[in-house]
Amino acid sequence: MNLLPNSGKFWLKFLIFSLIAVIATAAGLYASVYNFFTPKRIETLTQSALQSTQRTIRFSPEIRRSWFPRPTLTLKNVVISYPNSTQAAIHIKETNIGIGWSSLWNDTPIIEKWVLKGADVSIERTENGKWSLQDLWQQPRNTATLNRLVVESSTLRLKLDNTPYTIEDFSLNLRSEDSDGRRFKIGGNIRNPQFPLEWNGNGLLQTNAANWSIPELRFEAQSRRDQNTVKINITSALDWQTQNHTLQVSNINLRADSVQQNLHLTAQAPLLIFKDNHLSLNTVSGAFTAGSPDSQWDGSFKLDKTNLRPSVITLDSFDLNGRYKNQLRQTSFTVSGPMLWQKKTGLQSDSLRITTLQDTVNRLPQPRFISMLDGNFSLTDSGNWQGSFKGTFDRQPVALSLKYQTQAEQKPRLEAGVALQKLNLTPYLEDFQAGSDDPYPKFLNHANTPDIEASIKVNNIQTPGFQLDNVETRLTANNEHITLSNFKAGLYGGRTEGGISIANTTPLSYHLQQNAESVQIQPLLQDLFGFHSFSGNGNAVIDLTTKGNNRDQMLKNLNGMLTLNISEGAWHGIDMDNILKNGIISKDNTQQTPPPKTPFHHFVLNSEIDKGISRHVNTELFSDSLHVVSSGYTDLSTQELSEDLLIRNALNPQNKPIPLKIRGTVQNPSITIDYNRLTDGLNSPQEKQKALENTLREQWQWINPNRK
Repeated sequence: MNLLPNSGKFWLKFLIFSLIAVIATAAGLYASVYNFFTPKRIETLTQSALQSTQRTIRFSPEIRRSWFPRPTLTLKNVVISYPNSTQAAIHIKETNIGIGWSSLWNDTPIIEKWVLKGADVSIERTENGKWSLQDLWQQPRNTATLNRLVVESSTLRLKLDNTPYTIEDFSLNLRSEDSDGRRFKIGGNIRNPQFPLEWNGNGLLQTNAANWSIPELRFEAQSRRDQNTVKINITSALDWQTQNHTLQVSNINLRADSVQQNLHLTAQAPLLIFKDNHLSLNTVSGAFTAGSPDSQWDGSFKLDKTNLRPSVITLDSFDLNGRYKNQLRQTSFTVSGPMLWQKKTGLQSDSLRITTLQDTVNRLPQPRFISMLDGNFSLTDSGNWQGSFKGTFDRQPVALSLKYQTQAEQKPRLEAGVALQKLNLTPYLEDFQAGSDDPYPKFLNHANTPDIEASIKVNNIQTPGFQLDNVETRLTANNEHITLSNFKAGLYGGRTEGGISIANTTPLSYHLQQNAESVQIQPLLQDLFGFHSFSGNGNAVIDLTTKGNNRDQMLKNLNGMLTLNISEGAWHGIDMDNILKNGIISKDNTQQTPPPKTPFHHFVLNSEIDKGISRHVNTELFSDSLHVVSSGYTDLSTQELSEDLLIRNALNPQNKPIPLKIRGTVQNPSITIDYNRLTDGLNSPQEKQKALENTLREQWQWINPNRK
């Protein structure tokens, strides 16, 4: 028997009744949705959500309701005010609240999906540490269950310690709960002309009646600075304890990478705790690398027991170890100590230690900048800072004070005071002596380098050219010049005063002004010009200018004046007495024992220097038996000289003087009698010969007055 109806009328009736049932069901569902979302019920629900907050809520009268795929209420232009105000604290362009079907017939509503579009929320942290919206999320929990929450294209306006921050394009997608918890995604943009930031995160949210936690949190951010990309990645775990209002962040791992200078930074912190406006970090450690093919930076850092409060930050200790390396040298440094920041006074450290060391690379070690300093440091919020340190520099005792000040529309200024026992400049002049193309300190050319003014006291300074004692001077340095003014020092047994300046030209320009008294002249001349023809004690007035990148260039470009007034000394390389005694002038004085010299009681020189050539007229030498007057020049670069001397009998000035010529090098001069000057005015060879014999005989009597 066929039980299936095969009549067309049957199927027609079935379809009609089914359609009527569907329409009736839809109508019933729509009616249920409308009945559930009546204007009065909506008003009651929204106002009850804000009870005890002194806030008001309002929205557009245009209310939409839909029942597919779930009962959904749509409100537009929702505004929640500040307490006791009509000003909007929260403005939502549109919100869609979708509930479960069962919510239409029972007292426990289930929000299947809540969507907020175009929300604009202002959140401010007040001076007492509370948040401006804290009264909303601390409202008693209602019986509704929220499955999914979606926030799209929204804006968060944060104000922390009177500093505004705006997060645009904020988004949040909180998924339904499963056995592990709720998965979520979050993101936004921070618009900043200098440092725009795009960020996003995801994780797993777990909640219970009292607490919530995020055992897996991943955060990524990307920014651009000067067209260079910076990427930041953070992983951690969060735990919020509602009863004691404590947030714990554990297993924090941070990594930052920047295209600029190829920077890579990693940091780790096992635990961060935030409670009652107090943030504490037991330990933070990390490392960094940066650089280019020609130079590299690397280092590590560690922070112990960091505590942050609204007006006070304390750090029990921090350690920073760094190293900078280029093709020629590597510099290592450490900075360690405690730190304290107070809102009214700024940052300070009363026990700061700094060490530095610079050495050569791929060649024999030549350490310099060897320092170990202990002292204090303070920094104000305006950017001004100062410090005072004592310790050693290049293994010598040193005291150092620093004061940095910003200036409106001007370069900042760094004032310093330095007191050092001993300083050897030889390692620091190596680059200059090697003929560097750019010997002017590079850091002074940097746009952020302040103008420097320093008072300096050094007991002893050693250089390849000078040794100075009890040095006092005022240093000024910037990108245009370096000047040592009011320069005072003990120089080769005497004292000198004056100034030294270096101008940042190409090549460098120098100006030396010194007035030296009672100094040893021989080492002074040796160090200045490379020759040691004169010895003795005396005074020297020096005013020299030059330019060049090495000693040879500087000697060739030397200009200025030199005045010498020497007592009880000697002219080395020439023995005038021997010449007059024996009438013998040796062509090679270098092998004589002892080396030839002409002692004197007094020597006076006034020299004008032009393009490395020192010229003088009527230079005078006085001894027991001689009075010498000399004119000529010395090429300071080649050490060649040309002198015309006139030697007189100091005891018998009426005797005819002997003219001499000195030619050749300073080390080995050639000395001859100036025959032309001696016989000037005589015509016959016999007269000239007799004049020469008489003159030499007279000179013999000068030296041996008792012998006839």
